[in-house]
Amino acid sequence: MRGAGAEQISVLVRTIVESKASKNVLHYFYTLGYKLDHELLKIGFAFRFHRGAQITVTVISTNKMPRLHATDEAVPVTPGIQLVEITAPAAADNYNDVVSAVSAFCEYLAPLLHLSKPGHSTGIVATAGAAAASLMSSGGGKTL
Repeated sequence: MRGAGAEQISVLVRTIVESKASKNVLHYFYTLGYKLDHELLKIGFAFRFHRGAQITVTVISTNKMPRLHATDEAVPVTPGIQLVEITAPAAADNYNDVVSAVSAFCEYLAPLLHLSKPGHSTGIVATAGAAAASLMSSGGGKTL
């Protein structure tokens, strides 16, 4: 979103482009000269509900597999840390409704989570705004 109201919105908005690939996409990349270093395995769950907008909540942990399809050998990328992602599709006509629905759900969810990033823990916070401020301001002058 652009314009005067964009700075007042507390929700990150990104354009999503979806694409699909055929079964032989790996062969195609090998032909172009790429090689497979590792494969990522996401373990978790997702659920959808309607609360002013169609909201999808995904909770996952990411694991790295050194060989193709070797799920038995998967090693956690960040042990003990899960990613919580909240998404909702929006268009120009329902944009403000989606923003308020996602903001309200994030404020509801914030006290239930122990938010952290590698090397720094914010603990349990009262609001999603406080969590975001704590995670973004705690760089301590370090380049991330």
